[in-house]
Amino acid sequence: FRGALLNEFSGSDSRFAAHSQDWAIGRNRFAVGAVARPIMEGDDCGDATACWEQEQKLYLCLADGLGHGEFARVAALAALASVQQHPPAPLPTIFAQCDRDIQETRGVAMGIAVVDPVAQTVTFCGVGNIRIVLLGQRPRHFSCSYGIVGAGFKNLLVETLPFAPDDILILTSDGILEHFIAPDPRP
Repeated sequence: FRGALLNEFSGSDSRFAAHSQDWAIGRNRFAVGAVARPIMEGDDCGDATACWEQEQKLYLCLADGLGHGEFARVAALAALASVQQHPPAPLPTIFAQCDRDIQETRGVAMGIAVVDPVAQTVTFCGVGNIRIVLLGQRPRHFSCSYGIVGAGFKNLLVETLPFAPDDILILTSDGILEHFIAPDPRP
C-alpha cells in the first residue's frame, strides 16, 4: 500500500517540510510522504498533517488552517492534536469533537482517511476544500462536506472504497490544482 499527503507531517519547521515515513500494520507495509510550503516566503505554513495507527488501521489527517501564516498554523495544529487525542470513534464523532475543541481558532478545512488493511478499504470524511484521490485500477475522487471545522458544518459524508495493494491515496489542500492527476473518467 502506498499513500501520499501532499502537505506536511507536523514538525518544527513551519516554513517548509518534506517527510516520508514507513508504517507496518500486521504484514502490510505503507509508505507515507508529505510536502508543504507556505503561500508566501517567510510565512508559517497553515497546512499540517499527521499519520498514526489505531486498532490496526492507518489514519491520515490533513488540516488546512483558514488563511495563511501563524494563526492558520495554530488552527491546523490544534485540529491535529484534537483528532489524535481521542479514542477511536466513527469519523463524524471525531469531526464533531474537533469542531468543539478548536472553536477558539480560525478553524480548518480537514480530511481524514482511514486505511483498513484487513478489509482492504479506505474510508474518508472531509470538510472544506480538501481533495482526495485514490489511484488504482480506476481513479476515484472522494467528496468533502461544506463548512469549517471549528465554526460548524453539517451533512458529513463518509465514503468507503476498496483499497488494494499498490493503490495510491493522495490528499491535497487548496494549494494544489483540483484535478492535478486523475480527472474522473467519462461514462
